[in-house]
Amino acid sequence: MGMSLTVTPEPRDRMNKRLPMPFSTQLPEIIRNNYGKWVDRRFHGNGIIEHISETGDRVFTIKVGLPPNSRVSVDTLEKFIEIADKYGLGVVRATRGMNLEFITDSLDKALKIKEEVEKLGFPVGGWGASLWHITSCTAYLTCTTAVVDAPSITQVLYNHLKPFFTGEEKLPAKLMIFVAGCPNICGGTLAGDIVIVGHYGQAPRPDPEKIKFCLPASAEALKRAVPDVAAVCPVGAIKVFGKPDGSVGIEVDERKCIACSRCKNVCDYFDWDPAKIGVAVFVGGKTSNTGTGPRLPYKVIPWLPVNPPEYREIVAAVRKIIDVWRREAKPGERLGDFIDRIGIDEFMNRLGVPRTRHNRCEEISWNFGVRQFITYM
Repeated sequence: MGMSLTVTPEPRDRMNKRLPMPFSTQLPEIIRNNYGKWVDRRFHGNGIIEHISETGDRVFTIKVGLPPNSRVSVDTLEKFIEIADKYGLGVVRATRGMNLEFITDSLDKALKIKEEVEKLGFPVGGWGASLWHITSCTAYLTCTTAVVDAPSITQVLYNHLKPFFTGEEKLPAKLMIFVAGCPNICGGTLAGDIVIVGHYGQAPRPDPEKIKFCLPASAEALKRAVPDVAAVCPVGAIKVFGKPDGSVGIEVDERKCIACSRCKNVCDYFDWDPAKIGVAVFVGGKTSNTGTGPRLPYKVIPWLPVNPPEYREIVAAVRKIIDVWRREAKPGERLGDFIDRIGIDEFMNRLGVPRTRHNRCEEISWNFGVRQFITYM
């Protein structure tokens, strides 16, 4: 079925809530004219891709790394816009990986954009066998359920891993890192090559007085509904019950609790031991169909301490994971595929991570990608 392309609507028309939004009307003319006609591409160093159309037209995309959570000042945004207007096609694109992409129509202009953004202190890189991004949630900046400060962890990791983004240091394949401030995983996805997730490290303890604000006033109400603070628990670790005096009590079963903080999402009145707050590290996930297809990661490190501002324990763990993978992976082999080849037990041995009940990873076959499905058909 063909696709009809129309001109960009008037600004006032964009306020009409038309669904689905005709995104093609927002494309630069050269991209709109070549929609569906791109036949080839080539790389010009890390961070610049040339797209070639069957019509002979070419466009160049320049990927620029942004600060954690893509937070930049209005002044910086204005400078980006000036660069896009002067050397590009007057547009920029924010990516899922929290980078910024400029688009232009010649290699000379692409190199000029690279030069200008690097003058502003922003690196150009990604794509190919490199670090594509380190994606972060907002954490304490705007979130009420954050356990750790994901943006500052992300910044420290970028400080150490930037050469993998710019291509100064090589990787076997693409690498995507996600940092989430709590188990809600708003940092991006759990299916990443390396995923760092903040968690409390212990079961919550209800504040004996304030928790009453999250419970019904009388035990009689429990006959009609389960309070949200208990209903949200995914493992049934929170029990609410009627007391002899007619009030409502609450208990947390520490043997069942997985410290996911879902209860914290609906009620602020839980106490946690700050000394036990940390992060878990997952490895080997991906959403692409390369190799064995999409897969979830293994939890290899159940808890690491969080010690700002250097976060040395987290940096050391991530560097160790990357070093083992770099040293022994085949060209083009993603971290998860490398783990599949040598086995999760052997991978954890090479990391020097002991097995406990908290990271007892089981071997799983993820061989269900679209390519394999088509083969089976």
